Amino acid sequence: MSEVKKVVKKDFETVVGILGNPVRRSIIKKLSEGPDYTLRLSNELNIAQQLAAKHLKIIQDAELVNVIREKSRFGADKNIFQLNKFYSLQIDFSPNLYNERLISFNNPNHWIQQDNYMTKLEDTVTELKNDKLNVDDISPLREVVEIIDEELENLEKRRARLLYIRNLAIGATHGALEEVNYKKKQIIHYLVDQGPINIESLSKNFEMTEEAAKDLIKELEIEGIVKKEGNIVYLETD
Repeated sequence: MSEVKKVVKKDFETVVGILGNPVRRSIIKKLSEGPDYTLRLSNELNIAQQLAAKHLKIIQDAELVNVIREKSRFGADKNIFQLNKFYSLQIDFSPNLYNERLISFNNPNHWIQQDNYMTKLEDTVTELKNDKLNVDDISPLREVVEIIDEELENLEKRRARLLYIRNLAIGATHGALEEVNYKKKQIIHYLVDQGPINIESLSKNFEMTEEAAKDLIKELEIEGIVKKEGNIVYLETD
């Protein structure tokens, strides 16, 4: 199984910044329904055309849309805006948990390599698409969408339960570390939460010199809590 493709930190911050504004979220929601132009977007969202243009410029500068110049037989030519990204934004937080990630889902090669269930659904849609359906023949597509929506809902319920259990595990870690030195506690918590880390990254992450980090790791090794292989630090396992 290959990992889902994660997008770089810069793209995450860009998307969060764009979606943090309710007007821009509304514009992106409308563009998800199909390409559109400024005047019609402003009318449908009940906002001033100048405001719509301002936010479309911000979205364009963030490279989340393509702009196509469309000639008009009547009146001036106009810019048509079309979404060009396939993103899923996820942020989870609780007293013992913080996760953030932006996933690009437009390239199936980055996902599960073999899944007969999803392959069958995709083949069904491809076959229907190739049949060049008329508007009165699209009900089978709705059936596929219903199946997918139900599957996604079940996945979200499972994900929520897993996040809850993960939160319990990290919370239990805090309880076990009450008597531990603060810097050591930070390192142990990181290793439980994020997994192995190299000395250089550890020192930067916790704003200490590499020598200080090595000294702490050495103490934790003597205490039997961590182990170091080369430059990588792991939690010790029985």
